[in-house]
Amino acid sequence: MKSTIAIVAVLFTASATFAANEAATALATEAQATLKAGETKPALALMEKAIEADPNDATLQTDYAQMLVTRINEVNFMVKGMVAGKMLKAYERSVEIDPNHLTGWIGLSRYYLNAPAIAGGSADKAEPYAQEVHKRLAWLGNTELALVAEKRGDLAKAAALFQATIDERPDHGEAVAGLKRVTSAAAAK
Repeated sequence: MKSTIAIVAVLFTASATFAANEAATALATEAQATLKAGETKPALALMEKAIEADPNDATLQTDYAQMLVTRINEVNFMVKGMVAGKMLKAYERSVEIDPNHLTGWIGLSRYYLNAPAIAGGSADKAEPYAQEVHKRLAWLGNTELALVAEKRGDLAKAAALFQATIDERPDHGEAVAGLKRVTSAAAAK
């Protein structure tokens, strides 16, 4: 009898999890379509519902954070801090859920690279997250570390790191553009 109850409990849990994942996927799909239609605020509301349905999905967290990147450019200065805080929490949650979630580590690195100093942004804060990317996928981590070096003004190091990415992935557009940018800036000095 106890084993039957245990089996029923496991099946019920699995069924509930599947239903939550299905609901979250449908909401996330609708959110992406709404965002594509230019309706950022309703898209965010849908993504928040998706996360509510499946709070342990790292991809939902980073998709939400990336929608917030769009939203932050639509709001006034006073609201930007609130939006940035939500973005940071979503990226942090994504790597808490899945420590190998590259999009989350990249998001954290870029958050700190792009945030103003008054909001905690700095190359020093970005670097550990770029190193996490490098631990998991070296060529992509080289790009993140190159962006950190560029932010610090170390153009030679940035160029070497961008080149290291290009050596492995010649078609990686961000590294190609980054190398062009830092070599032009170095030549202009």
